[in-house]
Amino acid sequence: MKKSGRPKLPWLEYEGQTTPELMACKNTHRVDSLLCAFEWGIQAKIGPEGEGALTDEERLVLAVMALTREVNNGGYHQFFVNSSRRFAPTIVDSLRRIGCTTCAEITERAIHAAKFGIAPPDSILQEDDARDAILDACDQEFYRLADIDRRLFDFVGVHQNQIQLRKGSQGPRRRIKLEKFNRTKLGVYLTTSKKKTFSLDEARKLAREIAEQNAIPASEAELEGAAVLYAFGCAVRDGNLSACEVLAVPAFELMRDDTSHCILQRDWVKQLIDAGQLIRADAVTLSYLEYLAGSDLSTLSTQNRILFWASVLQPHRSVLPKSVEFFTTAFPFENLNEPLPRQRFKPKEIPPFTNSG
Repeated sequence: MKKSGRPKLPWLEYEGQTTPELMACKNTHRVDSLLCAFEWGIQAKIGPEGEGALTDEERLVLAVMALTREVNNGGYHQFFVNSSRRFAPTIVDSLRRIGCTTCAEITERAIHAAKFGIAPPDSILQEDDARDAILDACDQEFYRLADIDRRLFDFVGVHQNQIQLRKGSQGPRRRIKLEKFNRTKLGVYLTTSKKKTFSLDEARKLAREIAEQNAIPASEAELEGAAVLYAFGCAVRDGNLSACEVLAVPAFELMRDDTSHCILQRDWVKQLIDAGQLIRADAVTLSYLEYLAGSDLSTLSTQNRILFWASVLQPHRSVLPKSVEFFTTAFPFENLNEPLPRQRFKPKEIPPFTNSG
């Protein structure tokens, strides 16, 4: 793999800089960090009247940033599920306005496949193999694009008068941990590298090469986490249960807070069930449920992961007895005997005594 030769620019910490101050950093700091700063600065301007008080250009920045973040983290499906779906009606025009015509075409196909604006909003949560196949293909095409950040930043530069940040404004939410950002970025590049490996050493080497080529300032812990998750993912997608056994423990230890790991762990369990390794499948499921029970049950992310695993338990109760017993005791607010939503958009109020952790 050839090195790009680009300078390794630092990440800019957003501390309430104005638009001119951020633009002055275009040659000294990473463009993606500057775009994040613009996103946070724009969000800080949102008052009681909501996003309607923003300019069209400011809303465009929020829309494109939401798309890139969600698709990179969980594909177009995640874009349509999370609050980012509010940008779906305008995102295609926004992409065309900044000159990302290919991305606009991909996104338009994804919107059509999801039947956004036509089918009921919660239909995206229902199983649909044909739709998901199209969305997966759109994801892969999206991951091969390389000019969205630069085109969006150029757009901001041209429309500075319409994108004015307040001096000293603080973002409305905490900055995404750089560690998670680096791991996610590495994961995207690893997935699109087309190099499949079950070897952790080879995955480590590939992760390091990608970090150097793309100027990702990843720490050793971030490199290790991304490499482990990638190798585990390769093993799961290949159905190599022997390789999964080797990689499952470090993947759980390092990356269990990652959404991709949750999905891979589920897929591994299903493969174990299909292979008749029922005791092992029950033990793996139980270990993940125990981890969830020790998490903050009041958060939306934890509650949705509990629902995610409920969808595994309901059709496999007879072969996952220990997991079902633990689930019933640890999460009595979810009834496996009743139909459950695939996802919640607001956290369910949980009595404090139900947390067995």
